[in-house]
Amino acid sequence: MGLILVDNQFLPQAILLVQNAKDEICISSFKLESSDLPRGRRVKKFYDVLIERLKSGVKVKLLMNWHSNRRSVPKTNEPAGRKLQTHGGDVRFLKNNRCCHAKILVVDREKALIGSHNLSIRSCESNFELSYLIPDPESVAQISQVFESSFSDAQRLGS
Repeated sequence: MGLILVDNQFLPQAILLVQNAKDEICISSFKLESSDLPRGRRVKKFYDVLIERLKSGVKVKLLMNWHSNRRSVPKTNEPAGRKLQTHGGDVRFLKNNRCCHAKILVVDREKALIGSHNLSIRSCESNFELSYLIPDPESVAQISQVFESSFSDAQRLGS
């Protein structure tokens, strides 16, 4: 049985999933934001844990929203994406200026979080958001397949 995560319930669960990752973390998000400001410390912790996992050898794949003309792209996406890329994350965006709006977190192809939460301060702190933790292997396999299909056809950030 899954778990519904409303508003600020999302981030602690996402951090826990990432902390326990052994092999691979797959993320898709419309907005990314990491900030050292007091208001952004909880979200920054998510990114800090991702970087820790990267350093320990866990693969991190990030599919983010990006357009060459930067229309409809949050300004915070590029710095957050580049930070993960600097630490060894595989950061990509959809081709043909397609908007990446799916919010997905899959860890070790065993558990998935899907819903409306972006990896941003507002989404994790003040917006009305709802996401769902899926422990069911068959459903997680389907979500992983969708992610991999989009990710494998995506363009690397900076290329």
